[in-house]
Amino acid sequence: MNEVAADWQEAVRRFGGLLGQLRVEAGLTVRELATAIGVAAATVSKTENGGHARPQDFYVVKQWVTACARRADERGGFSIPVALDWWREKHSQLERLHQKLSLQPLRSELAGPMTPTANLSHGHDSHPVPFEVLHQKAVDHLADRSPHVRMAALRTLGDLRDMYREKRQRLVDELCDYLRIPPDTSDAGEGQVRRTAQMVLADRLRPERGDDATATNSAFWPDMDVDLKRAFLCDVYFNDCEFRHADFDEAQFEGEAHFDGARFVGEARFVGAVFLGYEVSFKRARFEAISWFRWVAFHGYAYFQGSYFGFNAEFSRSQFSENAYFDHMTVRNYAWFTHAVFHGSVTFQHARAESAKFWLDSFRAGADFRRARFASPPEVRECEVVGQAERHWPDNWVELTAEGACGFVDSWPVDWAAVVEKAHAEEIRAWWQSRS
Repeated sequence: MNEVAADWQEAVRRFGGLLGQLRVEAGLTVRELATAIGVAAATVSKTENGGHARPQDFYVVKQWVTACARRADERGGFSIPVALDWWREKHSQLERLHQKLSLQPLRSELAGPMTPTANLSHGHDSHPVPFEVLHQKAVDHLADRSPHVRMAALRTLGDLRDMYREKRQRLVDELCDYLRIPPDTSDAGEGQVRRTAQMVLADRLRPERGDDATATNSAFWPDMDVDLKRAFLCDVYFNDCEFRHADFDEAQFEGEAHFDGARFVGEARFVGAVFLGYEVSFKRARFEAISWFRWVAFHGYAYFQGSYFGFNAEFSRSQFSENAYFDHMTVRNYAWFTHAVFHGSVTFQHARAESAKFWLDSFRAGADFRRARFASPPEVRECEVVGQAERHWPDNWVELTAEGACGFVDSWPVDWAAVVEKAHAEEIRAWWQSRS
């Protein structure tokens, strides 16, 4: 057994013990936990005892931690964010070792003995087997019925990108092609395979820049275009990734979607995308060129705090089912929210923009524009507000109720008001008074 394999088995043994301790603290039996995360009870017991030479599903671990955290949180124990931080710290140890081990069998099968490390850092000529042979072998494995073989093949494609620099964009495109294929709902391992493809892609798009803005991640590939139009994605973690051109039009996001700190150098498209998870987060994301969030359906909480838009922020006709947060957002040009519907509260505290347009919008809960700054007054046209939630509008806006319109509008529903500019409100009042 080589040194890496020994480290791997030792890490699995320790990690399994920690998972077992977490389950006990949460007050879950082995059978209850197995039911909660959708695995066999024997899998839980074997994992706790460090019996797996290789974890069958990395993301089962996350489900494991989340299920335990929720149970403990209900009982007044630790919180979910604390447990997830614990998971990320421990999980990363296994992930690094897994990356070292997962490709060894395939490399041995394809190319025979390879010099450690050296073959990962030199060019094409140092490899005894041509790229096309290695590549085709990995692609063939993507058709295998076993999800574990497909995951190994995806990691192999990532490894080939590291070795053959001139092939990187081509292989990024192939990863994206795989994620655009509709998932096989009868395959229990399909979700994990897709998460693996996303992870392989994200690892190469994350520069991990230091204080001097220099990329410290040796596996980072700059200037990559990502075409995930109409892709099927689940539990996306593109935090701190950099995209030259990104197309997520009509993509479907299952589970959480995280783009915190991501940088979009070129056009970023999310037109018609659907975010089905509990939350989607673009905190501190930078959109340096034109970006599109038109017709987007946010089924969970939407976070855009501290985001930067170098051109327009285009959210027209989007639906926000839960709360939306645009605090400290900066827009160099116009922020467009025409025909947007906010079912939850929305906040723009400390946001900055050249101007903003809110036409035919619907605010179904609270709204907060306190300390938002606009170079020119934000425009509002025929927007409606519903209910008695607390709302703070820009200085030149006012809510106009039936009573405020001198009581002449009997058809307006109860707890309904229009949001108009103050000058327009005075015109409406004057018109109604002239008819009395």
